[in-house]
Amino acid sequence: MGEQNSGKPPDKEQANLETLIQMEWDIINILHKKLKDPDLTVTEWTRAANALAYHMSNLNKMLSQKGETSQFTEQNLGDFIKGIEPRIFRRIKRDFSIWTRRLSSKRY
Repeated sequence: MGEQNSGKPPDKEQANLETLIQMEWDIINILHKKLKDPDLTVTEWTRAANALAYHMSNLNKMLSQKGETSQFTEQNLGDFIKGIEPRIFRRIKRDFSIWTRRLSSKRY
């Protein structure tokens, strides 16, 4: 008889993952443009940077699920946020470090 298929077909799941990856890239590009806005306050810069870090982490996880290698190495991440004011960059770097430390200490 025909083969039994439990759950969703793999090609539909793959298409859904591709859609989510593209959405994350779109969000990351929007946030990256926002970080270059000189009219933002320090608080707004920090929020945008935190959101950017969160979405970059999500994208990295989705790419891993897809089987691709990590897209964000330290070199690429540095190039990605190049051009940010030094004082803002230091704050982003500190906040990102704290955020990743908290994230890694959570137990699932």
